Amino acid sequence: MRALLHQTMLTLLAHRLRSSLAVMAIGWGIVSVLVLLALGEGFYQVNVQSFSMLMSNTQVVRPGMTTKPWQGLPANRRILVTKPEIEQLRKQPDLASVSILYRKFQVPVSTASGMPLPGYVRGVDPDYLSLKGIQLQSGSRAFNQSDQKNHSRVAIIGWRLAEMGNLRVSQRLLINGIPFQIVGVTQQKEGGVNMGYDDEQILMPGETFHEIWNAYPAQLLLTPKLTVTDADLRATLTPFFARLFHYDPSDQYAMWMPNFSQGMAFFTDLLRGIQGFLGASGAMTLAVGALGVANIMFLSVTERTREIGVRLALGATPTNLLVQFLTEGAVLVLIGTAFGVLVSYAIVAGLQWIGLPTWIGVPVITGGSITLALSVTAFFALLASYFPARRASKLLPVVALSARA
Repeated sequence: MRALLHQTMLTLLAHRLRSSLAVMAIGWGIVSVLVLLALGEGFYQVNVQSFSMLMSNTQVVRPGMTTKPWQGLPANRRILVTKPEIEQLRKQPDLASVSILYRKFQVPVSTASGMPLPGYVRGVDPDYLSLKGIQLQSGSRAFNQSDQKNHSRVAIIGWRLAEMGNLRVSQRLLINGIPFQIVGVTQQKEGGVNMGYDDEQILMPGETFHEIWNAYPAQLLLTPKLTVTDADLRATLTPFFARLFHYDPSDQYAMWMPNFSQGMAFFTDLLRGIQGFLGASGAMTLAVGALGVANIMFLSVTERTREIGVRLALGATPTNLLVQFLTEGAVLVLIGTAFGVLVSYAIVAGLQWIGLPTWIGVPVITGGSITLALSVTAFFALLASYFPARRASKLLPVVALSARA
């Protein structure tokens, strides 16, 4: 084996230009696959992050208005959820947690110096941040049960709102004329879809919100137990809410429980399809590079016909020649692959440093991308090396020796 590799390296070094072209062809194909897959993965991750809660098993419930009369009660009744109903909801055996969301638009909000700010305010539970996948900047803290119990005047603000008012953690702002201390600022997302003015919102403890405005919940976020599917949860909650609020169980608008699973499955498949298209485009470039290697190997066989004849005359078997040329092709592909992987990491690092539009996300090379690239490379490399090697092994010594130098 050592003698075979030594002979292979001597041959490749003797034909530096030809070997370099083969390495560049494979390397460029690897770069195309990995960089395009990295861009596709970044695009996938940034958009999936925007819908993280919708893709989870958390069930959104929005109290609405009845559209049908029921047992002597008229239609068009607004469903108002109060604390007694919420306590009954928490006792449901299929539920792991219940999170309450209050919200109010056009609230008077300003900085301590009087600068007006957008007034989109939400009252939330401590679990809300994790359910929504909201990350906080360094130095921030989330709400806790003590904030809820004590009706604390603390707030977490969106990063864009913080930039508008030049606000930081520990500073104060006025909400409906009441001073609140900022305890957290959300991290800027890497693009994607902005769900409900998240970047400009103000969050406060739900009990504080209820104390100020005496509001009813605008939304419930229900997390089922691990053994309960979202479909089973909706099937259980539909009659429960109908009995609790006295409306027709077939009235879907009284307590709206959207099913996002089908839409999110389509959305996920679409994003993966885009990523697959980019990967396929790179694979085609890699295939062209493999064809280049095949052409170079065929040229090598043609140029070295007399050498092949001499080896056959000296006792070399067709198997020896087949292994020799396969080894040369494999070494070229290995060098080209290593070169391509290194260049791909350098390009992706450069794109991360330069910064791409936020909707594209941050490109990232995954283990799956490398596995795919190496698998495609191995397949095409085998085809590119086998047929020229097979041609060399089939030459007759007399024909090979009589060929022109």
